[in-house]
Amino acid sequence: MVEMDLSEIPGDVIRAALCETIENKLKSNKYSVSITSASTAGENNFVGVVYRVAFNKNDETDKNAASKLILKVAPQNVARRSQFMSRICFLREIYMYNEVLPYFRTFEASKGVILEENGFTEYPKCYRTVDKEPSECVLLEDLSVRDLHIIDRYTEEITADHVRLVMKALSKLHALSFALKDQQPEKFKELSSDLSEVFIRRNDPYLREYFVKNTNSIVNVLSGEEDAHLVAKVKKLFEKHPMDIAADCLEVELTGPATVISHGDAWQNNTMFRYDKNGKPIEICLLDWQISRHSSPIIDIVYYMFCCTTKQLRDAHYDDFLKVYHESLSTHIQKLGSDPEKLFPKQMMQEHFRKFGKFGLLLATMLLPMLTTEQGNGVNLDDLAESIEKGETTDENIFISEKSRNKFNERLRDVVIDMVRLEYI
Repeated sequence: MVEMDLSEIPGDVIRAALCETIENKLKSNKYSVSITSASTAGENNFVGVVYRVAFNKNDETDKNAASKLILKVAPQNVARRSQFMSRICFLREIYMYNEVLPYFRTFEASKGVILEENGFTEYPKCYRTVDKEPSECVLLEDLSVRDLHIIDRYTEEITADHVRLVMKALSKLHALSFALKDQQPEKFKELSSDLSEVFIRRNDPYLREYFVKNTNSIVNVLSGEEDAHLVAKVKKLFEKHPMDIAADCLEVELTGPATVISHGDAWQNNTMFRYDKNGKPIEICLLDWQISRHSSPIIDIVYYMFCCTTKQLRDAHYDDFLKVYHESLSTHIQKLGSDPEKLFPKQMMQEHFRKFGKFGLLLATMLLPMLTTEQGNGVNLDDLAESIEKGETTDENIFISEKSRNKFNERLRDVVIDMVRLEYI
């Protein structure tokens, strides 16, 4: 990993925030800093630029004992900021770290839930945020210090144990909304009112075109008489514009009373795990709250399930995963003093899957090209944003290569098969 100088961090405001944070943690203004890239833009992250910062007091000789943090900053390229809605996304994440998650923690404590034992703690600590344009940033706990790691999608497979941890983490997050809305409806309304949809923008012409291009790939991966019934289902679904289908799945008015503050971007790159000595995942943290939303709770589930798991895993464990989620949700709602059978009984959950499960198919057309591509097939996001602004588009998904096409086709076809089998489409 190439080490960089502090001067390479963009903007005086961000550098000042970083230095002040370091000085506060060390209780000293005499220190040394080591900065490296923590993620590959265009391959592992898309909205922000992420740095790993290690720092020591100057009189400390053991460099292995350096303190660490993660600095996540908004891009400075004007086109990229515009096309990827960088400021809006960073303000959303700042809002979650400064307002929503702290209140959730306060609410749990008020109900006697011991946070370290069974509260919702599955996210990194946030040390500081900056919302000044164009210097938006968040300074976060470096989870690698606690030996948590992102799954390397090029060399590792998601297992049933990973998925169960994801289901439990999401269930606790969602349970907080259910209980808070039940007991403090005005507070829930206040928190959720600032969570209007960031990503699915019904009236964005570029995004509407992008959705059509992506969903066209669904029919392209289906062929032969054996897929005729799948093609019929897909064509019937897309008699309506795919962007409108996705937007409808997120409309609170169409969802009914069972809505939550959801993570919004629960895919593989936004989860980190700690493992026991036998390699079994035993702890999870959820990253990146930039498109958190107010929606049905199952939106998070189908996002993760149909973008990140294989059909083989779903065939073996899908019902079990949903059982783990609902049982954990119910348990946490009860701990918080509300009645899960009143707020989100199993029958209501199943109804939500039948109504909104199709959202998982729409997201799969966007995420699977990235998840199936070979290592090194990243994208220069500044160049991409500038080409979009110039109207230079292509019918081909830029993440699908000749090497990854077969894997992508197989994964997407598997999602369609499961969507039909489960009667989500």
